Amino acid sequence: MVDMDKRLFVGIKISPQLQRGLDNCPRGAEHYLKENNPESLVIVTLGAEKLIGRFLQDGFPVSDIDDVSRNVRSIVTLITQGHRLAEDSVRIYADSKVRVALAV
Repeated sequence: MVDMDKRLFVGIKISPQLQRGLDNCPRGAEHYLKENNPESLVIVTLGAEKLIGRFLQDGFPVSDIDDVSRNVRSIVTLITQGHRLAEDSVRIYADSKVRVALAV
């Protein structure tokens, strides 16, 4: 695992139902989860929780937070083939204990 020191992460907690959708993601959707691509989503751990989302670059404009939230929800819905997510399911996390997970 790679430690990410004090970065902001915009993401969704992975419930068992959401995990099933991620486990069955359609062929070709893997590119939404590629490492080293700032537009891709990553799966991280925060304590015992797993989250899926995106790290924000330093100095990210506050006015763009809504766009990132919608984008994360849209991609998760796409790769889980329609898993319904509440609008308030996307949260911002700031913790030095957030770690990039090795596997989906």
